Amino acid sequence: MKRFVALALLLLAGAAAAQSYPPQSYPQKPVRLLLTFAAGGQADILARAVADKMRPTFGQQIIVEARPGAGGNLAMEATAKAAPDGYTLVLGTPAVAINGVLYKKLSYDPLKDLTPLSMVALGSYVVYASGTLPVNNMAEFIAYARARPGKLNYASVGVGSGTHLAAVLFTLAAGLEMSHVPYKGIQQAAPELVSGDVHLTFNALGPLAQFVQGGRIKMIAVSGAKRTPQLPEVPTVAESGLPGFEAYGWYGLFTTAGTPRDVLQKLNGEIVAAVSAPDLSERIQSMNLVPAPQSLEAAAAFVAAESVKWSRAVKASNASAE
Repeated sequence: MKRFVALALLLLAGAAAAQSYPPQSYPQKPVRLLLTFAAGGQADILARAVADKMRPTFGQQIIVEARPGAGGNLAMEATAKAAPDGYTLVLGTPAVAINGVLYKKLSYDPLKDLTPLSMVALGSYVVYASGTLPVNNMAEFIAYARARPGKLNYASVGVGSGTHLAAVLFTLAAGLEMSHVPYKGIQQAAPELVSGDVHLTFNALGPLAQFVQGGRIKMIAVSGAKRTPQLPEVPTVAESGLPGFEAYGWYGLFTTAGTPRDVLQKLNGEIVAAVSAPDLSERIQSMNLVPAPQSLEAAAAFVAAESVKWSRAVKASNASAE
């Protein structure tokens, strides 16, 4: 009996001693960074650039893994349902703020089950008009469309996409009646813009450059609060008669909700330092994006505001997805 009691006391003392030591510091193993897009595109390039920049001070490998499909839900759901320990991240887009309203049957809540760590980069949409229209700027387009309610349309790269919902926000702000024409990609929409069968679209800077240079498509505005550094001569939508209008495509890093605060702070510090580094900042700008590192609090506030904005657009458009 005495031997049993002595052994029990020894075990208890050992357990108490073990508990007195601080837990192992994060990270102790490689971290997965999931992508909502296929490998090889802009998101993949950006994610790998950030991971490479973080790696020397982070102390562990960051393994980038493409998990495209279902409008970004596959990668976001995998992150939402992972252990809340900071070892699974996802490179999120406005889909984080959109999908909870757009999709009727999700097994997770993007806003509640993911925690924003920081934005990485923002990108204004360019507003393109068909070269067949007798307009040269946004103010002229708005006047032209108001005089023809229901007769003009706009293209997007899919129902519920950022290009769709940015155009919805624009029509709401301008008080326009326009029809939505979804395409599988901007490559399919481009010929229709050139011919004049489609009148307007919101999209990134690069894909339509060849048509802009030939004058067959016109850049009439950018959607951000400020002019895009790559297009300093193109005014914002807000400057063109719709004060306060602002819409972005963006990339931000998220992890599983419930992750300890100290882990969130570690990740945030590493991300902010990486994105703020001059060489990575320059690389992001070369991708026609603007570096956008944030504190945890600023990231949470940004995503909350984006949720309000995009939810309004989804509801106004009656868009839905299964």
